[in-house]
Amino acid sequence: MPVKKNTSPDVIASLRSVVPGIFDAAQRSGTGHRKHAVALYNLQLQCHDADSEGLTGEDAFNKEFIRNLNKILGIKKREPSAEKVVKLVATFVQVSYEKDVQTLAQSKVKAGADADDVFEDDEELDVDTASSRFVELLIKYLLQGFQAKEKLTRLRCCQIVAMSVTSLGEIDEELYFDLVKRLSERIRDKEAGIRVHAAIALSKLQSGEDSDGGEVTEALLGLMQNDPSAEVRRAVLLNIAKSPGTLPYVLERARDVDATNRKCLFLKVMPPIDYRLLSIEDRERLLAAGVNDRDANVKRACVRMIGESWLTFANQNLLELTSSLDVVDSPAAARVMQALFAAYPEIPENLQFDAELWEALTPEMAFIIRSTLEFFSERKDADNVDKHLPEAMRLARLLETFGAKLEGEQDDELRPDLEFVIHQLLLVAKMSDFPDELGRREMLTLMRKMVLVPEIPENNIEAIADIIRKLSINEQDFIRIMIEVVSDVRELAPTVTKASPDDVRLEALLVGIKSLIIIKYILQRCFDPLSEGSSMYGLLTECVVPAVQSSETVLQEYGIECLALCCLLDKSLAVDNIILFAQAVKQGSGELHAKGLAALLDIAFMYGIADLAPSLGEPSDFVSLLYAELESEDERIQATAGEGIAKLLYAHRIPDPSDVLEELLVLYYHTDTSGNDALRQCLTYFFPAFSYMAHDNQAVMQQVAVRAVCRLAGVLKQQNSDAQSGATHGQAAQQIVTWSDPRILDAIAAMSSSSSVRSSVRMGTYSQIAVDALKRIFSESPPTRKVLVQMLNKLALDENTPHTQLQQMFVLVRTLAQQGLFSDMISRNALAKFEALLLKLLEVESVDDVNLESWLEEPEMVPIFEFISSLDEDDGATSSASDDNEDAEHSQSPPESDQEAPERSSRNVLTGLNVSSAIPIATKTRTRSPLKRGREQHIEELNREIDELLDTDDEDDDPESYLSAED
Repeated sequence: MPVKKNTSPDVIASLRSVVPGIFDAAQRSGTGHRKHAVALYNLQLQCHDADSEGLTGEDAFNKEFIRNLNKILGIKKREPSAEKVVKLVATFVQVSYEKDVQTLAQSKVKAGADADDVFEDDEELDVDTASSRFVELLIKYLLQGFQAKEKLTRLRCCQIVAMSVTSLGEIDEELYFDLVKRLSERIRDKEAGIRVHAAIALSKLQSGEDSDGGEVTEALLGLMQNDPSAEVRRAVLLNIAKSPGTLPYVLERARDVDATNRKCLFLKVMPPIDYRLLSIEDRERLLAAGVNDRDANVKRACVRMIGESWLTFANQNLLELTSSLDVVDSPAAARVMQALFAAYPEIPENLQFDAELWEALTPEMAFIIRSTLEFFSERKDADNVDKHLPEAMRLARLLETFGAKLEGEQDDELRPDLEFVIHQLLLVAKMSDFPDELGRREMLTLMRKMVLVPEIPENNIEAIADIIRKLSINEQDFIRIMIEVVSDVRELAPTVTKASPDDVRLEALLVGIKSLIIIKYILQRCFDPLSEGSSMYGLLTECVVPAVQSSETVLQEYGIECLALCCLLDKSLAVDNIILFAQAVKQGSGELHAKGLAALLDIAFMYGIADLAPSLGEPSDFVSLLYAELESEDERIQATAGEGIAKLLYAHRIPDPSDVLEELLVLYYHTDTSGNDALRQCLTYFFPAFSYMAHDNQAVMQQVAVRAVCRLAGVLKQQNSDAQSGATHGQAAQQIVTWSDPRILDAIAAMSSSSSVRSSVRMGTYSQIAVDALKRIFSESPPTRKVLVQMLNKLALDENTPHTQLQQMFVLVRTLAQQGLFSDMISRNALAKFEALLLKLLEVESVDDVNLESWLEEPEMVPIFEFISSLDEDDGATSSASDDNEDAEHSQSPPESDQEAPERSSRNVLTGLNVSSAIPIATKTRTRSPLKRGREQHIEELNREIDELLDTDDEDDDPESYLSAED
């Protein structure tokens, strides 16, 4: 465009006012940045044209621009005015690049060149212009800020580069590599915001070759996988080049710990990518992670990706989309389809299934039909179910047709597809009400025939059992039919003629397994108690007991499972056979061990440990058996045991729950279970659910709180050096105290009953935690003392705390202060803070106002004084000679009566407290001179530093402890 030329003095002189004016105008409005950028570009050209020989005008513009830019480099993040200036700079760089391209294109047209010649464009874009020189100068200047000490300067420099890098055009190769090097350093900056902008800028510098595995791509992939900041991982996820080499790492973000990142993957990253570029395994993993996500927003994002993006790529053809999934072996396909139908109900409502389609079912079409009928059935839409569901006679004929195809199919690759179609038809048959008596009889006959098929899959047997249960009149009729089926299976087993003993043994084994599978599904659908006359006892003695006694491991596994189901229906049978399950747990291995443990836990949950324990000895022996499973090296066994014990505690099936609850608390925080996600997730849900279910449960948690914290203090202290150790002892104590707080339970109860409940009795059991913690401090090691004294301030004591317990806590705190058990300032400050809380709750201004004489007459205080007296007796063995002389003087005095002895003991304890001398330093500083106080504080700081150097292992990682120290 034509630019009006001014004289050099006018243009240069106006820079000091025009450039700041443009920057100021850009800060006042969020729009119009392009207009301001064009004004800067025109001003830049005027400066260049004003003095073309020495480039003094261009230098003046560059210096003035940099001078104004410097003013926002140190402004804090998210400041609106600074953000607008950054946007102005990025827009100016973009406008300069676009104007240069337009100018070069116009010059080519005038020269008669082809404007569409790509190769000539690449050569011409390398022409040196005022804009290109300015951009190069700007980038070099900002790169200097990458090494700045101030984090805000580094942040702004990275931010401007990130926003401008896409409009750089052709830059010097040396500058390019320098820029990549500096950005690679900034992605390891300690500030997450700087790493975000550095990652964005670096991702825009990926070349075509680099996106398949160059150094830049490797750095970005490592950042996306390992950076602790969710924002940094999200920045890389959104900006990294999507290629066959990077897609597997991008798909891993479906399991990112941050829900926003997972949501971004489904909403922004994956929709533009054709799902056909992914392998079937990748599609399955992606969809399984999305529809099974615990966050509802992520689930909706995944379903939206399928409904709006994947269906579009499939030309709105549901069958084509389903064909891209492995519906035969996919565990997540059913949930994906149900979620899709729930979000877009118009899809199943518009589906039509004609007669020809039913006769030529494919696995994908059978899957769609079954999913559609299940969707309508769950919505209780009887009209649509009846519209699509065939009659019972027609279903039976379809099952016979596909069964015949399966029997005659010789290709092993096609047999799984036919088995899957038959299974889908069986699931469809389960949704039928069988109103036609003729159809009911036909279906029942067909089901009995299908069970006799030698190689019928186990899932088909389960579906057949459900259909027969629906066709039966009642439970007894169902048992009678299924027993006949088992008899037919055993009688009609194929006989092996002229076969080796191994073949005969194998056939017998297969028949036994099939019989036990059928018996298992019978028992799972029975709820009436077994009786001596029940026909199930015949199966028990003929099939189950021989299987348990068999030498074949697989028969033992199925036999144990069936016997356990029988025991759930008969208590006497459970009591008689509990030893058998215990032996399976102790001596079994693999699947037998797991099924034995599951049976043991299920039976204990049904009847309680108290009724089952006599067969094994004492209840403690039963619990000890479960404890041993918690220490198993097999994570599956450990998780099963932990989940089972948690259920037993929740159902009040354990006679003495306190010890068991303590073991679960230690197991939950222990580093050995950090990799057992199933156990950790179960206990994460269990502890608050157990504590907030009833006040009796919370009383048990309060009872074990101090004991558990003391054990965890030693366990977690050894884990502090481990990067994946999980919670610190301070965090563990905080959680246990929260679960013990009765006010949370009252608040939950009030939400349901609309009434506020505050009980000082329940607060008494809660505040007893503080009394127990104070008592344990006297006998525990220094690291445990430190944890316990910090735990005191985590207890939210209030005016509902019983006055007697406040008195007990105060006496114990004063005794601790006098004995000086804490050598570090953090613990002493924590103790002083807790004492200040006690004085406030006791409504006493200072320690001197406490009347300990009156407390001696209260019966509730006698145990505390006796406890302190016992501590004094323990210290008496190492007392000084003056104490011995004092004892001799007392020995010469006349003997006191029995009634006077307790009173003297209490008064001796009261004298030993020496309340005035045990006042903390913070209380006595009022009587000292400032100079002396300053010297003493300096000495205390030196002592504290020495203690930290000599006892570094005692340092606490809990940040709350430092806050309490500052208070």
